[in-house]
Amino acid sequence: MSLRANNYYKATSLDDAYQKLKDNPKNAIIAGGLWMKKTGLSYETLIDLSELHLNEIKVNKDEIHVGALVTLRDFETNPEIKKLNGGATSFGVSEVVGPAFRNTATIGGSIFGRFPFSDVIASLLPLDVTVKLYPEQSYSLEEFLNIKGKVDGILTEIVIKKEEGKGYFHKVKATSLDFAMVNISISKRNNKHYIAVGSRPLVASLARKAMIEADKGDFKEAARLAAEELSYLDSNNISKAYRQDLVKVYVLRGLEEVNK
Repeated sequence: MSLRANNYYKATSLDDAYQKLKDNPKNAIIAGGLWMKKTGLSYETLIDLSELHLNEIKVNKDEIHVGALVTLRDFETNPEIKKLNGGATSFGVSEVVGPAFRNTATIGGSIFGRFPFSDVIASLLPLDVTVKLYPEQSYSLEEFLNIKGKVDGILTEIVIKKEEGKGYFHKVKATSLDFAMVNISISKRNNKHYIAVGSRPLVASLARKAMIEADKGDFKEAARLAAEELSYLDSNNISKAYRQDLVKVYVLRGLEEVNK
């Protein structure tokens, strides 16, 4: 598939980009453009943000600020990111296709698309992540994923709270380049458990009932609940029931791993 557009526009500021975006419902922001290309859709104008310095990772004492145009490869290899969640967040992003793809795909594009198969979203969801948009909007990642319909705004950065913790990420896939049949992402920080299940084939969600049981130490019950409280569907390569069986197995393994 190819990415088709009548015009290409390089924005000079976020306000400039936003006004151009609002000009026509068929205008769109282009980040890496890889997922857009796969849709095969056509656009009136593609808006380029590359001059707006959104490709930087900035770290302070408490937070990591990740610009929307940071590539997945730069994200996964960043030393501060590799410290997060016992390395599980970096590892989860490294599971996206191959290095050549991750050198172009961006954090902003991967999150803004709210793709059901996203390893990036699943990797980040168990952490304390804030999504920032222009004009001034701020959501937790969970809130952002639950916005109904089209998001009005331009994703500019995500902010990750730095916390000590242990993590686990597992992607069930047929081959190394396939989309996930299911992905499991777990974080244990401040003695609390956070469990995300993605590619159900719906977008990743936190299994909140399972998290409560995990905090009590009942990991088998937590795994059972994770497979039941969220919605699962059949798809071409895997049944709903098999997805749920996989979730039971890997949530249990993940909880045991982060509690060693």
